[in-house]
Amino acid sequence: MREWNQRPKEVKYLFNPAFCGRVLYAMVAEYQKNTSRALPFPLVYLILPLVLPKQTRERISSKTQLMNWVQANQALMYNYGKRANDLISITNEALELMLQTGMLRLTDMGEIERNPNMKSLSKTKFIDSEVSDCLNKAEHVARWFASAGKVETIYFCLGVRP
Repeated sequence: MREWNQRPKEVKYLFNPAFCGRVLYAMVAEYQKNTSRALPFPLVYLILPLVLPKQTRERISSKTQLMNWVQANQALMYNYGKRANDLISITNEALELMLQTGMLRLTDMGEIERNPNMKSLSKTKFIDSEVSDCLNKAEHVARWFASAGKVETIYFCLGVRP
């Protein structure tokens, strides 16, 4: 990934670490809420390539299970593994910001959890409809991951090879 000042303006806007970190935070918080467990670390790399592309985000539905959704949306999932790989550095930047600010933290087991000592981030403050949609879909995906089982199953289902 290029240095921040060398990135095109559009990349800076879409992949802003604060925005992407907020998406990660929404997923981690919802996963924890649904499972009472911290998020397994490898799952953090799967959220941005699902939620950021508008075409994919618009098709995410809480009315289906993850495997059924993937089967019904195979055209959208074409090259998902490459997208996930391409967004590793963006995800790392966003996660690093959330860890440095103390909003998220790593457990002793290497999982990611919302810091219970920090006030929860608002779902409505300083956001527009598109950001709200990204956060809502991140929560939907967190519920999918919570009910899908093992990390390996989720990676396999999405066609991603670790």
